Amino acid sequence: PTGFGGQRRNQFVGPGYFDTDINLTKGFKVPGTKVATLVVGAQAYNVLNHPNFANPVFNVSSAQFGQILSDVSPPTSVYGSFLGGDAAPRIVQLTAKYTF
Repeated sequence: PTGFGGQRRNQFVGPGYFDTDINLTKGFKVPGTKVATLVVGAQAYNVLNHPNFANPVFNVSSAQFGQILSDVSPPTSVYGSFLGGDAAPRIVQLTAKYTF
């Protein structure tokens, strides 16, 4: 603690976290059947694949004051939270569903 600004809560605002996922689907009726449908689609996770930065150094006595030194991993990945950021690249999967 430096005593800078009285150490109020949420005094400094760092860069925001931004991530984009997309899901596109289209359904088709199957000819020759009454109720059967085929739904095809694609799902894309982390489409923009850009870094999200950590908070800057807020210690005023540091030579790196105000600099952002690292990026942050997403809180979870498509494969679950136990894998961490090493499993959060841009991922695209194709889907098909046949209902009758």
